[in-house]
Amino acid sequence: MLNDKDRLFDKEGRSFAITHNLRGNSIDEWGKQFKNNEQYRLRKRSDSVYITHEMLSWHRDDGKHITLAKMETMVREYIRQRNPKGMYVAVPHFDREHYHIHICASGIEYKTGKSLRLSKPELLKLKKDIQQYQIEQFPELSKSVVQHGKSKSLLSDKEYQIKLRIGRETEKEKVIELLKTCDKKANSKEIFLQLLKKSGLRTYDRNGKTTGVVYGNYKFRFSRLGFLGQMFDELSKFEKRENELKKTRNHQENQKVMERS
Repeated sequence: MLNDKDRLFDKEGRSFAITHNLRGNSIDEWGKQFKNNEQYRLRKRSDSVYITHEMLSWHRDDGKHITLAKMETMVREYIRQRNPKGMYVAVPHFDREHYHIHICASGIEYKTGKSLRLSKPELLKLKKDIQQYQIEQFPELSKSVVQHGKSKSLLSDKEYQIKLRIGRETEKEKVIELLKTCDKKANSKEIFLQLLKKSGLRTYDRNGKTTGVVYGNYKFRFSRLGFLGQMFDELSKFEKRENELKKTRNHQENQKVMERS
């Protein structure tokens, strides 16, 4: 949720992190508090759920109407309806061309040890209630209104996360193959980037440096594609050597011209 800086900020470089029943402002501090709160657990089992991953998401067509203030309002209301006695960390992500919020919730209430688990009927009610709040407060987000409970096959959070990972891994394989093909044909960084573009891979920058590529709805960092970070460095070195050779040749030609004159 918090380590991938490429996804945490919108186009203007803005973001937020909401915490509830937590102190401090670092991952380590929050992690220790989640862990320490487990001493209050009333029913201890080997397969106890310590934290859950929950999400609020909006349709990409509503992007023009969404603001950070609206997102903050929605997540605070979600926490209020979900159970304000729990411990939460919530951050927005902007990596799939639509706004969504990742929420880390404790498995038990803060210092009471009572479970925060929701039954399927309770979860469905929460979805309907938070959506009704959105309809009343932000009617302009009409594209994000869905018919909860109408689907014949509702994915659990675990199933949804597996689906996302499988989808991303499949796309990752395609990206790597395209990169290998471009690498074989390229003899300079410039040509390499041109070939990427022709292959449907759009590069993106971070701090003025080309950091990775965008393919479909996913971003892939060069450094996270294993061999690619090294390959990209090699191309940069190759280009640097080519530029140095050009400068040397230009210098030699200028010297010859001066000698002739």
